Amino acid sequence: IGIGAVSTLGGLRRRNAPSLARYVAALRHGDTPPRELEPIDGETKALERIMLGLRLDEPLALEGSESVIDRAALGRLRDGGLVEVGSDRSGREPLKLTRRGRFLGGAVTADLLT
Repeated sequence: IGIGAVSTLGGLRRRNAPSLARYVAALRHGDTPPRELEPIDGETKALERIMLGLRLDEPLALEGSESVIDRAALGRLRDGGLVEVGSDRSGREPLKLTRRGRFLGGAVTADLLT
């Protein structure tokens, strides 16, 4: 809700127009504020899940995102001490940036994604 707000629900991204004047004018007339609708495919969802998930301070389960992970890069990043790949009881591989990796987060993420 609001000017420039973005949300994704299911396979559709909604982006409100960033123009205050257009947003307020639409509300004054009882109209829905102007927005763009963008369909999001599975690969885009997987890429964004990794990109946004690595910003969190908790491990990110890789299941469902394997197709967008560069396994060779993952090995290099792990060997370089930038990421940790664990194993939980269910056999999933949670991924987490190390303290050093967080300082280089954008570059690590870019290298990791295919």
